[in-house]
Amino acid sequence: MASAVWGSAPWWGPPPPAPARPLTDIDFCSGAQLQELTQLIQELGVQESWSDGPKPGPDLLQAKDFVFSLLGLVHRRDPRFPPQTELLLLRGGIREGSLDLGPAPLGPYARGPHYDAGFTLLVPVLSLDGTGQELQLDAESCYARLCLPELMHRTAVREAWQDCLGPPAPTGLDSIHRIQSEGSPTDPQSSLNQTHDYVTEPGSHESLEKSPSNALGPESPQQDVTDPACAAPLEKPNGDITQAKVINPAPQLSDVEKAWPTLGPAQVAAWFFASLAAVAETLFPVPGAPRLVHAARHAGFTTILLATPGPPRRLLLFDLIPVVSVTGWPEGARNHSWAGPLASESSFYLVPGSRLEPPSAYSWQLCFARQELALKARIPAPLLQAHAAAQALLRPLVAGTRAAAPYLLRTLLYWACERLPAHYLARPENAGSCCLGLLDELGRVLEAGTLPHYFLSGRKLLAREGAAVLLPALARLRADPTRALRAAVEEAKAARKGGGLAGVGGGTH
Repeated sequence: MASAVWGSAPWWGPPPPAPARPLTDIDFCSGAQLQELTQLIQELGVQESWSDGPKPGPDLLQAKDFVFSLLGLVHRRDPRFPPQTELLLLRGGIREGSLDLGPAPLGPYARGPHYDAGFTLLVPVLSLDGTGQELQLDAESCYARLCLPELMHRTAVREAWQDCLGPPAPTGLDSIHRIQSEGSPTDPQSSLNQTHDYVTEPGSHESLEKSPSNALGPESPQQDVTDPACAAPLEKPNGDITQAKVINPAPQLSDVEKAWPTLGPAQVAAWFFASLAAVAETLFPVPGAPRLVHAARHAGFTTILLATPGPPRRLLLFDLIPVVSVTGWPEGARNHSWAGPLASESSFYLVPGSRLEPPSAYSWQLCFARQELALKARIPAPLLQAHAAAQALLRPLVAGTRAAAPYLLRTLLYWACERLPAHYLARPENAGSCCLGLLDELGRVLEAGTLPHYFLSGRKLLAREGAAVLLPALARLRADPTRALRAAVEEAKAARKGGGLAGVGGGTH
């Protein structure tokens, strides 16, 4: 009797083998299990609370209120400082890639031994609108010069900024004119032209400079800076809100306008630090309030460390950057088709760069932190987790260096969203693969030395010095990513318990 056949095989025989499937859960380079990498990334996300951003716990809220209070006291001392302004708070310090300020020494701070969590705060000290101010953009770079008119909103702004003025900008730069701004002009003063400045007062805590990893030199601070009294906090906390503005075609500058002096970013940064330092030295201890443990100026920004009262006691790092808010959108800036229209594409910032030698000392760097914050809200969560994990892996490699790797990695995140399908990036099981892909892309960028700027067409981000040293370390990391991720998870667990600078977070003082 003929046997019954199901398809082409006898019914009593074994089922036909399933079609061969390639092994897609193994990383070819390291042999790591992608599923294990993804699980470690998810665990790291739980420890660092990526899903909801920085947790608004009592310690962070107290620290933020203290910083806003400090800025309010600066205004009381110097009315030219803006009494109220819209502050932009970013998670992560400059050393973690929140901004790119150029090849500057950023100090020896490293998350873990020196602080538990870092933040960047952009503080507008001047707003540009269409009343006659002129920005002169360098067509070959991401820098611009700011030429101050005699009057702004019927205020003698040039006289108010007298101590921060430089020579007139050279001709031949692209000039752009912007109209309509909701900000009011404010004016800095006084100038200290040093790469590093410090504020110290006698105190009982160990200082950052006692750490063996410190390389600041003999004039470094050694004690507490001050103990704060929280008073008069500024309103308008961080946000990502602006209104669309219109940019007029670039006008022809008259001979008088060409002679306008430029506002020096290095002088503004020095004034900003000196004003904060003067206020900090007048504060007094308040039980249960955060304490200002350390303050220092590094190139164009001021870094402060705050010890929270706890428990647990934490050390929080804030990088404070005086910026110029510019209403409008520069010529040549790109749109982001994958993200759709952004309401924030109506203004940007000028930040003090790190180029302190003339004539570069009078150039401001264009910054699109507001747009980056809006883009981040549209990036799939698994890709954000992959990027945060890659940042955590890079952190020990770039600590104490001038390498631009953290910000380059952030820029690669945006380019990945344009290059790869959204449904691939949104699959949770692909987080491990995306993390390794970002590290591989970063290695190629460091080797090439440049990366196309994400917001300015035709401009390049530079890998800068330290890239050649970082490449071998990145290759070693890439050879065993599982071990590096396990170490990052343990570091995150320690940070949740508090700690940071020796003796400050442990409750011994």
